[in-house]
Amino acid sequence: MEDDAKKFIENLEARYGGQVGYRTYSTWFASDAGVIREFGVFIYEIDGIFHFEDFERKPSMFGFSIKPRKNQPAYIKMEGSFLPETIQSVTIVPKSQASACAEGYREQSSIAPASSLQKLFSPLVTRVVIHNGPTYFFELINHKEFEQKLREVSHGSIQGL
Repeated sequence: MEDDAKKFIENLEARYGGQVGYRTYSTWFASDAGVIREFGVFIYEIDGIFHFEDFERKPSMFGFSIKPRKNQPAYIKMEGSFLPETIQSVTIVPKSQASACAEGYREQSSIAPASSLQKLFSPLVTRVVIHNGPTYFFELINHKEFEQKLREVSHGSIQGL
């Protein structure tokens, strides 16, 4: 398995012509464009550009593959990227509100940052608002590490960091 991960990283570096400087995993992903990935996305940074992509997840039980449901839609790979200088703001918000935004029930601009109480009792996600662009919601394994990397590459020019 480690060899597969190493090959995957090498392929990314060859495709983008640079070294992966930072990488993490988001266990859940959504965007205000209606995209939701329940099984997350891989996020990585190459030459100051943040990229993300998902992977097809084959259903399994106890490590054994099972047939997908017949009515399950075909998998369509999702990829995206953003430059740190295009980020308008980064905030922590409740996952339920991010999900409502992705499902079209709520505007991202109406979502307030998580309150102290919500930070204690609610699942949270990181909202990345792109200036004149989409809004992404990442349920990061380590939000502070992601923030730190954004600070480094943006030289502190992002709101909410």
